[in-house]
Amino acid sequence: MTTIKDIAKKANVSTGTVDRVIHNRPGVSKKTKAHVQKIIKEHNFQINTIARTLALNKSYDIAVLIPETTTENEFWSEPKKGIEIATEEVKNLKISTSFFLFNQFDSASYVKAFKDLLKQDFDAVLIAPVFHKETSKLVKQLGRSKIPYIFINIEIEDLKALSFIGQDSFKSGYLAAKLMSVMLQNSNEILIPVFRLNTGNYLGINERINGFKSYFEDKRPTIKITDVVIPDVKNFEAITSALNKEFSNAEFDGIFVPSSNTYLISKYLEATNKQGVRLIGYDTNLKNLQYLKKDSIDFLISQNPYLQGFNGIKLLSDYLIMNKTPEAKYHSPITIVTKENMDAY
Repeated sequence: MTTIKDIAKKANVSTGTVDRVIHNRPGVSKKTKAHVQKIIKEHNFQINTIARTLALNKSYDIAVLIPETTTENEFWSEPKKGIEIATEEVKNLKISTSFFLFNQFDSASYVKAFKDLLKQDFDAVLIAPVFHKETSKLVKQLGRSKIPYIFINIEIEDLKALSFIGQDSFKSGYLAAKLMSVMLQNSNEILIPVFRLNTGNYLGINERINGFKSYFEDKRPTIKITDVVIPDVKNFEAITSALNKEFSNAEFDGIFVPSSNTYLISKYLEATNKQGVRLIGYDTNLKNLQYLKKDSIDFLISQNPYLQGFNGIKLLSDYLIMNKTPEAKYHSPITIVTKENMDAY
């Protein structure tokens, strides 16, 4: 079998020059390029890209920009785990990953981590673009440097990412509303607590809310939906105070939590002895599952976060090693988790 070294030897050029010709990269004269292409054609050369990478002793480093895991938010431990397992699987191809973690409730922390990433020379980047406006500015530098990047969890369509891996947030919110509607046949009021300091800059949460509201606008426009912003997930007294204020003005029969903090609402409902309130939220973290088991939560919507991280590294590895361009979108299944099937999670 003809190898890249054989082609280089016959053409009297370096293996690096052959590599540039094969992938149509700059730095080769027209005459040399034509000469190498002729030899490739004569030998019916089919490149083994994995063998080529190993032969050229080429290594790749992928930067990963995701939120840090906290006791208040376990969600990001799953994508991180997926990234670590995928990295272990591709390490023989000389691919490594470097993490840049940030506080998902602090845009300044995100910007700092992104700028630290940009100071180094990475071959590709996996990004959880939590902050839309900041991401819009910072990915321009990746574009200028021709560094490919993939978004996970949050989809931003206008920023030219190589691909997106995650749930269709609007559809998942629409589905949550359909479930809520079935449970609340004769009710009129639903509450949406949003656990964020800067709600307007978190695209995934907003799309879930939009999908939820869209269903009721389409199917049951008489239902009243109230939003309440709860900025501090660590202060249960502040959460209680904010929710007490809302419940003093209305009798909510259903609560939709468009984030992984559903357990905090369950805790509040138990502490204030509010019974019969139907509750739907997101993600199968341990605290949510504990309340799901007690029937304090009716449904959780899972978005397979482990696979978002795992597949992100796999797609970028295939792109770097085999020049394989991924699909524009890979939507995660919208999985409904209940007390009856929670053992699988």
